[in-house]
Amino acid sequence: MARRERARGAAVRCLAIERKAALLEQFANIAAAGDRIAALDLFTHSGLYGPMFGTTAWPEQMSPGEWRAAAIPFAPGAEAFFHACRTARWFAPFFARTFGIPASGYHWYTTFSARPDRFVRPRTGDPDAEVYLVGFPGRTSHGLLASIGKYAGVAKAEPMKRYLPPSEASDGSYDAVAAGYDAVFDDIAVREKEVAWLERHLDGAVASLLPPGGKLRVLDLGCGNGALLQRWAPRLAEGVGVDASAGMLEHARRRCAGHDHLRFAKLDGPTLPLPDASVDVAVSLLSFRYLDWDPMIAEVRRVLVPEGRLLIVDMAAKAPEPRELPRMALDIASHRLRARRLPRYRKALGALVGDPAWQTMLDHNPIRAWHEYAFFLESRFPGHAVELLDVGRTARVLAFDSGPMRAIRPLEETWP
Repeated sequence: MARRERARGAAVRCLAIERKAALLEQFANIAAAGDRIAALDLFTHSGLYGPMFGTTAWPEQMSPGEWRAAAIPFAPGAEAFFHACRTARWFAPFFARTFGIPASGYHWYTTFSARPDRFVRPRTGDPDAEVYLVGFPGRTSHGLLASIGKYAGVAKAEPMKRYLPPSEASDGSYDAVAAGYDAVFDDIAVREKEVAWLERHLDGAVASLLPPGGKLRVLDLGCGNGALLQRWAPRLAEGVGVDASAGMLEHARRRCAGHDHLRFAKLDGPTLPLPDASVDVAVSLLSFRYLDWDPMIAEVRRVLVPEGRLLIVDMAAKAPEPRELPRMALDIASHRLRARRLPRYRKALGALVGDPAWQTMLDHNPIRAWHEYAFFLESRFPGHAVELLDVGRTARVLAFDSGPMRAIRPLEETWP
C-alpha cells in the first residue's frame, strides 16, 4: 500500500504501534510538525470496540472515552480505514460520528492474503511480495464450510464497509428506553442466575471484610433502574448507584425513594463521585461492556478499600462449542420456562425489544466478545478467572470476582 501511494506522490509514514499511548504520541508528533492526516490506515488486531494493542497477556484498547478525547490532526477531506476484524460492526460508524469523517472497516474476521479478492497464502521471507489484509466469512462466523471455501480460494473477500458521518445526531443512550427497561426489570430477580451469583459473592465479601452483623458499602456501576440496590437495601450500610443515563437514574431515584441510605449519581466519563477507600464492594450487572475499562478500573481501585473487590456479571458474544450444546439446550429451556411463569415480564420484554429505540441503543452499545473480557480481566487480576453462567445461541453470560483489589497488577493509564 505504501509503495502504491508513494508512486502517486503521497507522503506516507509507516509506523509500528504496539501501545495505545504510542498511537496518541504519534498523533501529537504529527500535529506538532504542522502536518495533517489525509488517510489513516490501521492494520491491527481488533475487539468489537476497536483496535487492540499489546498482547493477550496484557491487552490494551482505546476506550470510547479515550477516542473522543484524542486529538487527531485530520486534513480536510480525510478518511479512516480500519483493516481489522469486526471494525464495521461498531467502531467504524462510531469513528465517523466522533470525528466527522468517513470511516471504513470489515464486518467479519480478517486474514493476510497474497490477493485482495480471494485467499491465497502469502509468500513468507520475500520483502517484495504483495500482502493484503482482507476480510472473510470463516469458521468462527459461518462454520466449517465457510472455512473450507476460504482456504480453497473459492470464497470472495469481503469488501470494506464505508460509513459517513450522520447528517443528524441519534440518541444511542438508554434514555429513550428507560421506561420500558424499568418495566422489564421491575423485579431484578428475573435475572435469577446472575443475581444468585452476585449474592453468593457478596456474602463472601461480608465474611472477609466485616465483623458479624456488619453491613457493606456497595457501589453499583451502571445501576440502571436501581432494582438491584433496592433488593439489597436491607443488607447495606450504604449504596451508591451510578449510570450514564439520566432517564434510568430518574427511575432509580423514584424506585428507591424510601431508602435514605441509597443514592444515585450521573456517570460522566470514567470518574466516580466518591472519596478514596469509601466502598467495600463494587458491582457491575450487565453494564461493564459500556464502561471505559482501564480508566474505570483505576477509579474503582481508588474508591475501594484495599480488601474490597469488584464483582462483574455481563453478557458476551461467543457461539457455543460442540461440547456446550447440551448445556445451551438446558439454559434456553430454563429461560423459556421462567418466561412462561412470569407473563408480565414476558409482555414487558416483548414490548422493549420491539421498540425501534431499543435497536438504536444496541447499535450504539453492542456486546463485546468473550475473549475480550477473559484477556483483560485475567491480565489485570492474576489468579482470578472468568466464569461461565449461561450459554445461548450467539452469546453467553459471564461472571468475575476480582478478589482483593490490592492484588491488582499496576495499571499504565493514558486517561485523561
